[in-house]
Amino acid sequence: MLPRPMPAPEAHTIVRYAHGIVTVIAEDPDAVQHGLDRAVEQIRAAAGRGDQRGILITRRSRSLFTVEATPDVPYGLTMEKDRWYRPAPPSAAASSNGKDL
Repeated sequence: MLPRPMPAPEAHTIVRYAHGIVTVIAEDPDAVQHGLDRAVEQIRAAAGRGDQRGILITRRSRSLFTVEATPDVPYGLTMEKDRWYRPAPPSAAASSNGKDL
């Protein structure tokens, strides 16, 4: 009997709200956008009258984002920040093992 193939993972989004920060975890670009839209809505809904903070979306990795209200962003604006560390690829000189080409 042949094993059944594994189904492809569904494109889903995890949105968590804690301590004024919404965390979005998603793989698929459409799921990321949907999750970020939901997160921004949650932040706006949690804002009190007179809250003069803008919204900051920070990319932490390929599939992890945080969304928060912050005084560092002017009221009425949403800004994005990329904090995803990507190591630099080795240069061509380093990959030649020190030999002249």
